[in-house]
Amino acid sequence: MYPMKHSLMREFLLIAVVVVLSLTGFSQENLVGKPAPGIDIEQWIYPKIQVNDWQVKPIPADLTGRTIVLDFWFTRCAPCVASIPELNHLARQFPEVVYLSVTFDKPDEISRFLDKMVMYYPVGSDPDMKTIRAFGVTSYPETFLIDRNGIVKWQGSPFHLDQQLINKVLGADAGHASVQLGQSESPSEKQVYSFTAQKHQLDMGGSSYYHFNPFDINVFNKDLENMLQVFYGINRSRIISGDSAFLKTTYDVTLKADEEMTSQANCVEMLKYLLPGELGFEIREITMDTLVNVLQVTNDSLLVTHLTMSAGLGTTIRYDQWEAKGATLDNLRDFIEAQYDQLVTVNAKDDRKYDFVIPTIDFGKAVEILKDQYGLILIPQTRKERFWEVEKL
Repeated sequence: MYPMKHSLMREFLLIAVVVVLSLTGFSQENLVGKPAPGIDIEQWIYPKIQVNDWQVKPIPADLTGRTIVLDFWFTRCAPCVASIPELNHLARQFPEVVYLSVTFDKPDEISRFLDKMVMYYPVGSDPDMKTIRAFGVTSYPETFLIDRNGIVKWQGSPFHLDQQLINKVLGADAGHASVQLGQSESPSEKQVYSFTAQKHQLDMGGSSYYHFNPFDINVFNKDLENMLQVFYGINRSRIISGDSAFLKTTYDVTLKADEEMTSQANCVEMLKYLLPGELGFEIREITMDTLVNVLQVTNDSLLVTHLTMSAGLGTTIRYDQWEAKGATLDNLRDFIEAQYDQLVTVNAKDDRKYDFVIPTIDFGKAVEILKDQYGLILIPQTRKERFWEVEKL
């Protein structure tokens, strides 16, 4: 085990896929107690990975009179992917229920996903969002439990769908009994990932590390404030919290994902999704007026003399200097915010990459070097900026 180098940390942040999701949200309209809209899907795609003791059933030509679990999701949504093993498990317990999933992803995207993921039910491609809109879905994942009369009996997060709810809709008192799975059977549904997060107990002082494999992520003795920066890209200058002690509490975190059943990007997003629930906090993005340092180019001819020859990003701190090769102005902004606890925004879009050597101790000296050596200045202005409220639950 070894500390993650700055270059590896930056590469780690770059692989994260930006997804739009709601962790616990419901659709705009609650359909419970109402007739379910029609399920109109042009193309159903069946899982590719075969499981020895489970055969994915073909969708009945007529769904009338069938109890249905209908899950809305998409392939780049971490909580959606994390919920698949739970739905697989329920499919095993209740084979008489029809399990269906619908996504706005196109068939080729679904097909690539199914090369890696074990699913016990088919996926419907709805790129025109006809069925998605009919159910009023605006947050993912979202699941509907529909009874044999076509009435929506429950809707919400698939993580909250359980055996008791399904038994109630099926009418367990009429003689139904769910299939009880033994412990030996459970791992087949739980192999997509394993996740643990706990307070650090070893009193190791400042000894800590990140290790990223990338399907095996380990965090040792890192505080929440630091993890928010590394995993979420939120610098401490943009964190709002009334509990500084909570932010400074250190944790040990592990996430192990099966690379045959998920993807590298989903592994990272899965950790970002699971961490708040495991550690007991919420993150809310807000926007407010504040004083911020606007990074502007005043001498482009001077700046271009520092264009990089490096193929990738590499950063390190040594001799009280931040040395970066292949860094964008956005990377420079992140360094200043993290190192000096200053708010910085980049004034203009610039995708070029540069080499920087900036002092880490004296902010005034850093500002001077940026101006004299790189043709960059920081101008204080009042602007609307994004912040993140972190609340302990």
